[in-house]
Amino acid sequence: MLRTRLFLNLLPFVVMLLATGVYAIVLFSRLAASVDTTVSEHYRSILAAQRMDLALAGIDREVWAAAIVGTPETTQALVQHQQRFEENLTLQLKNNSLPGESDLNQQLAAEYQALRQAVAVLVSPGLAASKHRVYERELTPALLGLRVLLDKIRGLNQQAILATSENVQKITRDVRRLMVIGMVIALLISAYACYQLSRSVLQPIQLVIKATRELGEGNFKQPVPVLSHDELGELALAFNKMAAQLQEYRQSTTEEIVRLHRTMETTLASFPDPIFVLNKDGHIELMNPAAADMATSLQMNGQLPARLRAITQKTLASGESFLPNTFDAVLSFRLNGAERSFLPRILTMRNKEDELVGVAVVLYDVTRFRLLDAAKTHLVGTVSHELKTPLTSVRMALHILLEKTVGALNSKQQELLDAARSDTERLLGILNDLLDLARLEEGAAELHRENVAPAELLQAALDETADKAAARNLKLNWAVDPGLPAVLVDRQRIGYVFANLLTNAIKHSPVGGEVRLRAARAEGQAIQFTVADDGPGIPEQYHQRVFDRFFRVPGQTQTGVGLGLSIAREIAVAHGGRIGVKSSPNKGATLFLVLKAVDGEQ
Repeated sequence: MLRTRLFLNLLPFVVMLLATGVYAIVLFSRLAASVDTTVSEHYRSILAAQRMDLALAGIDREVWAAAIVGTPETTQALVQHQQRFEENLTLQLKNNSLPGESDLNQQLAAEYQALRQAVAVLVSPGLAASKHRVYERELTPALLGLRVLLDKIRGLNQQAILATSENVQKITRDVRRLMVIGMVIALLISAYACYQLSRSVLQPIQLVIKATRELGEGNFKQPVPVLSHDELGELALAFNKMAAQLQEYRQSTTEEIVRLHRTMETTLASFPDPIFVLNKDGHIELMNPAAADMATSLQMNGQLPARLRAITQKTLASGESFLPNTFDAVLSFRLNGAERSFLPRILTMRNKEDELVGVAVVLYDVTRFRLLDAAKTHLVGTVSHELKTPLTSVRMALHILLEKTVGALNSKQQELLDAARSDTERLLGILNDLLDLARLEEGAAELHRENVAPAELLQAALDETADKAAARNLKLNWAVDPGLPAVLVDRQRIGYVFANLLTNAIKHSPVGGEVRLRAARAEGQAIQFTVADDGPGIPEQYHQRVFDRFFRVPGQTQTGVGLGLSIAREIAVAHGGRIGVKSSPNKGATLFLVLKAVDGEQ
C-alpha cells in the first residue's frame, strides 16, 4: 500500500541518519571521557609540581633562617613545608601514565631524600661554620636538582596536554569529514526517494488536481486514470464516482432551477403592482412587467426614483423591512399621462445564515383608495358643514325658548327643551370635530408654530383638566426631566391633544386613582410625552384601532363618539410627530406623544 511504499523509500535515508548519529554520539562520548581523564591527570601533575616548587622555596628559606642566621622559631614552619612537599610528592608518584615520568618520579624521590638528610644536619645543634659548608655543598645542589626534575615533570605534562588537544582536533576533523560524507549520502538518498515519490505519489495527485480544475469549469468528462491499487487508486476511483454523481446532480438541479425560475417569473408577472428585486448593493436585479412599464415610463435608467431609492437605502442600512400602514408614505408618479399613487412596502430578504441578501420593493397601487379617501373626507366635510347651519338655527331657537322671550314654559316643556339643547350642543361639538378632522386630513389646517417648553405644555393641560380630575377625586402627578429642549408646536392644536389624552385617562381611571404625566427625552432629537392611568387597559388587538374614527373599545361603558383620539393623531402627524398606546388588560393604559425638539436647543 501507499504507506508501505513511502516507508520503504524513506527507510535508507532514516537508517543512514541514525547510523551517522549513533556513531558520532559514541565517538564523542569516548572522546570526552578520554580527554577528561588525560587532562585531569596531567593537570594534577602540573599542579603538584608547582606546589612542590613552592614548598622547596619555603624549605630553603626556613633552613637558611634556622641554620645560618640562627632563628629557632622557624622549625615549625619548616616542618609544614616539608609535609606539603611530601603530600604532593605522594600524588605525583601515583601519576606514571607518560613515558619517562616513572623515572623522573624515582629521581625526584631520591633527590628529596638527600634534601631531607641535608636539612636534618643543618637544623641539628652544631658549629655555624660547618652548617654553612653543608648548606653550600649538599642542600643547594639538592634544591637545584629537585627544581630541575620538577620543571621536567611540568614540561612533560604540558606537552601531553598539548598532544591531547591536537589529538582531539584531529578526531574532530575526522568526525566532521565523516558527517559531511554521511550528509552527502543522505542527500543523494533523499533525492532518489523524492524522485520515486514524485513518480508514485505526486503524479496521481497532479492528475486529480487537473481533473478537479476541469470539474470546476464544468467539464465532467475528464476521468482520473487509475494507476495503482493503493490509496491513490482508491482516491481516483472515488473522484470519478463523485464526478459522475455531480453530473447527475447538476442536470437535475439545472432542471429544477429552470422550473423555479419560470415559476417565479410567472408569479411576478401575475402581480398587477410593480415589484423590484434589489441586491444588497441597491442594484435592480429583477422586475415584473408592471415594474418594467413603470421604469420605461419614468426613464429610470436602472435606478429607482429618488424618494423611493432613499427609503430603500435606509432599509438596506438598517436591515428592517419598511411596512407603512398609513397613506403618509404614499408616493405619486405620473405614468403615461395619468397621476398614480403607490404605497411602497420594502421587504428584506435573508439567506439561511440570516444575512441580508437584498430587498423586494412592492408598490401597491392605491390611486383608487386615495380618491375614495379624499371623496369620503370631502363628503364628511361637506355634510358636516351643511348640517352645521340648520343645527345652529335650531340651537338659537332653543336658547330663545329657554330664555322665555316668546312666552312662559311649564316644567315639562322646560325639561324637554333642556334635553334638546344638550343634544344640540353635543351634535354641534361632533360636527365641529368632524370639520376639524376633515381639514387636518386634507392638510388645509394652518398651524401657528412657536417654541414652547415641555413643562408649559403639561402645566396648561393640567390647568384645563384639573376640575374634571377633582370631580372624580383623581390625583394628577407630573414630572419633566431636567434639561429638555423646547418643541416647535401650535399651542392651541397641541393643547387639544393633551386635553384629549388627559380627559380620556380621567374618564377611564377609577375614582380616587392617579393619572401620571411625564416629559422625557426620546431617541434622537425628540421629546416623548406620556399619560398613564390605572384603568381597565386596552387589549393588544385594539392598539392600532383606537385612533380610528368612531372606534370604541368593545365592552367599555364610558360614553363618547370616538373622534378625539383620531383628531389627536392627525394633529400629531401635522406636527411631524407620532402618537401611540402601550397597554395590557387590567393594567392601565399609557398613551404617548412624540414631538421633534427644536434644533440647537439643549
